[in-house]
Amino acid sequence: MNILIAEDNFSDRLILKRIVETQGHTVFEAENGQVALEVFQQHKPDIILLDALMPLMDGFEVAKIVKSRSEDRFVPIIFITSLADTESLVRCIEAGGDDFFIKPFNKIILEAKIKAFGRAQELNKTVILQKEEIRFHNEHLIQEQKIAKRIFDNIAHKGVLDEPFIKYSISPMSIFNGDIVLAAKRPLGGVNILVGDFTGHGLPASIGAMPASEIFFGMTAKGFQLYEIIKELNFRLNNILPTGFFCCCFVAEVDFQEQTLRYINAGLPDAYISYKDQRELVELPSKHLPLGILPKSGFEPKIQLLNFHAGDNLIVFSDGVPEALNRYDEQFGVERVKNAVLMGSQKGDCFDSLLTELHDFQGEYAQDDDITIIQICPPAENQRVFNQSEFSFNSTEGASDSELTLRLGPESLKNFNPLPMFTQFLMEIGNLRHFRTQILTILTELYSNALEHGVLGLSSSLKRSSEGFVQYYQERESRLANLSEGWISIYLKHENSIDGGVLSMQFSDSGKGFDFQAVLKKKESEKLSGRGYQFIKKLAQSMEFSDNGSTVLVTFKSIVEG
Repeated sequence: MNILIAEDNFSDRLILKRIVETQGHTVFEAENGQVALEVFQQHKPDIILLDALMPLMDGFEVAKIVKSRSEDRFVPIIFITSLADTESLVRCIEAGGDDFFIKPFNKIILEAKIKAFGRAQELNKTVILQKEEIRFHNEHLIQEQKIAKRIFDNIAHKGVLDEPFIKYSISPMSIFNGDIVLAAKRPLGGVNILVGDFTGHGLPASIGAMPASEIFFGMTAKGFQLYEIIKELNFRLNNILPTGFFCCCFVAEVDFQEQTLRYINAGLPDAYISYKDQRELVELPSKHLPLGILPKSGFEPKIQLLNFHAGDNLIVFSDGVPEALNRYDEQFGVERVKNAVLMGSQKGDCFDSLLTELHDFQGEYAQDDDITIIQICPPAENQRVFNQSEFSFNSTEGASDSELTLRLGPESLKNFNPLPMFTQFLMEIGNLRHFRTQILTILTELYSNALEHGVLGLSSSLKRSSEGFVQYYQERESRLANLSEGWISIYLKHENSIDGGVLSMQFSDSGKGFDFQAVLKKKESEKLSGRGYQFIKKLAQSMEFSDNGSTVLVTFKSIVEG
């Protein structure tokens, strides 16, 4: 080591030098405090043997300055003094000394002290080196997390969360969030939402959000039903998440046309609906295990159905809300949540009321969980505006001259939805992409009529009110579950033309048929429900019935202007 000996007495300094050099160390000398500081600044010694009483500047002052200038490293100071009284020795330590050595010199003790401080300094150097390595790796980890967060955000994008009928707040504990909020436009109108809370916090908790987002947005865009989306989410999360990890979530479909809410609550706190004409909240409790726990064979989601009109409010939140703490270590609690939502419903905004009450309760207390809140308030008819996606198209792409035929028996009708498969196939035909919404609307209406009215024999008269919609779909689920016979045959054909293409869609069912001429003659104000063949007739170029109405052929021309 390099050792500085600061001693004004020449003979004492010489003795100390011989002892230290015998141990194999390099010695730098200083005859007073001023020189000692100059040598310290120039040579950065590892240990200082410092005389307490010296001219120009005493050892006490030197020790204070040395310690102030070496905050980034440990420089042991051993005071050399003839002062043996307690007060003087205490003063040595208070000035910054780490030990003291009383004259006359004892070679063995001095050598032992130097060796001990040498070990201490090596340990300190190791600690400093490890600290720097930790700092470097921490900065590197943070940078990697920021990059991963950008990738994650591009996958788990906001969808339509910025629409005016949605309000939301996401407050994560760290860079990554264990909570996710997703909202996607349904091809036939309305919106799908997912509020999820994965096990834990930070990066491990957010891993499952990436595949969940991909499934949610992808299946919604292809027209899959809520039931199918939830089953696929559970299946995928069960496969990829380790034991003990799962996703508590609330997944819902809001249909603006039918004015209904279909939902499943799987492990999140009770959500609430505030109906504009009622003073009490409707609780939407969890009735399922979180997603990712049960295997595919053991998971059967039961979709709940409620009326949901313009002016009503749906409030969903993660458990970070009721479990939020204040400085007195008190939880916000379920009762405060309900009171805040109820108070907000009377003012027409549950979201702002809950968020304000929560912030006031927490104050400056640091949160110890991810906190997420979302409010859905269906818009009035004249407010239903989505930003329409633009699709590039080229009539030569995909199977542009092709035919598809599919026949579904009773078991397939119970468990399989053919529309996403057809939609994905048709959207590969370039010129059809521009007409995605119209085509999916026609396919959905044709399939729904064939299944619900043809095979299941349901009457549209039930759908004259929003309450009737609920009853209608409850009866639909019951009849479909008990279906033992019946079939639907689907035939699709696309042909190219000079100005675009022609898509033929033929649906046949095993039903008794109906008086299609009477239905087509009905005026707009007389039709039984919001959509049907009258609606298809407006979108398509032609519509022909046969087999007493149990077969319908619709022709759609995808004419590309310009």
